[in-house]
Amino acid sequence: MGLSKLRPVGSRVPLPTVGTSVITAPWTDHYESTFVNSGTAALSLAVKLSVDSRKAPQVPEVIISAYGCPDLVAAVVAQGARPVLVDMAEARPWMNLDAVENALTDNTVGIVAAGFLGIPERLAALRRVADKAGISLIEDSAQMFPPASSGNGLADYVVLSFGRGKPINLMGGGALLIRQGMAEQSADMVAELPRTKVLGSSVWLFKRWLFNFLLTRPMYGVMERFSFLGIGQTVFHPLESISRQVPVDGLLHAGMEGYNNRKDNSSAYSEVLAELTRQGWALLPVACSDGASLKNVDRPSSTLLRYPLLAPSRKIRDKALLELNRNGIGASTFYGKALPSIEGVGEFVAVDVQKFPGACDFAERLITLPTHEDVCTRDIHAVAEVLLGQY
Repeated sequence: MGLSKLRPVGSRVPLPTVGTSVITAPWTDHYESTFVNSGTAALSLAVKLSVDSRKAPQVPEVIISAYGCPDLVAAVVAQGARPVLVDMAEARPWMNLDAVENALTDNTVGIVAAGFLGIPERLAALRRVADKAGISLIEDSAQMFPPASSGNGLADYVVLSFGRGKPINLMGGGALLIRQGMAEQSADMVAELPRTKVLGSSVWLFKRWLFNFLLTRPMYGVMERFSFLGIGQTVFHPLESISRQVPVDGLLHAGMEGYNNRKDNSSAYSEVLAELTRQGWALLPVACSDGASLKNVDRPSSTLLRYPLLAPSRKIRDKALLELNRNGIGASTFYGKALPSIEGVGEFVAVDVQKFPGACDFAERLITLPTHEDVCTRDIHAVAEVLLGQY
């Protein structure tokens, strides 16, 4: 095995588009944008606005999936709210709808519907739950672009992230989209946030070059061998602050343009790996697109952040993961565990992980494959050779 390795995720940072002053975003008919310092900050601001709009008699509560990024917990607790975990639907990246309804209390102020690697949550169904309870629906679209609510305004708030490993990588920052009609009542709270601007200086340009250089196969393969860098680790980090942060001029426009022109590898994966379904695997982009049998399901976005599969068992998943990485393919277990088992989360989520069998099973069987712009046909066939070769 050589040093070179295809990274699991991460698009290159674009050069800003010169002379672009107006951003034509797909959500402008339904939402107004507030740019902030991170995706976690955007989610926390959405929680803050949700807490303000519905006065809870005790500690406000926000419903989130028991499988997800620990930043969800950080965003909630930063506002003095309590994250309430619910289990997942069987073998799907969605919250169990019955569990969501059962988790509602007089203190619930919002539901976070997190898109999964380009596969949206069941927003229409969750919208009905939120309306019935009189609470906010927050679409966390950090892992997918454009947001599922872009064309329909289903969510009250939509979270975007522009950090590394996200659909549009701007080396940091995020945005909160506030549904039109609600933006005015949020204006004062947003205006109170401190404001900074990122400049496209020579230092920024050097950081961009270095970041993109480190994404190459030889450099990623070398960096991964240094465990102190923490590449691929999932731990809890508290949210320190929320501030408005204006991106480099023309950078978001360039990022959206690059994303729209990016090659879609998901259909190629689905085609070459179709035989795995006969062996008990689930190709989640295919399974979650079956609108004929699954009501209230939006189709995955055209470009997946990673290609997710569920292996028949953890043992088979771990063997596949080992062989793929030995062959230079950056396959990953993603978060690796249900939220209560992730380092640092326990003190904020005092609940036994065994109460979430769906999330535990999902975490134990999930494997994700790279889909970024450096993935070529040879890589996809190498993946197929490894996975199909196990049988």
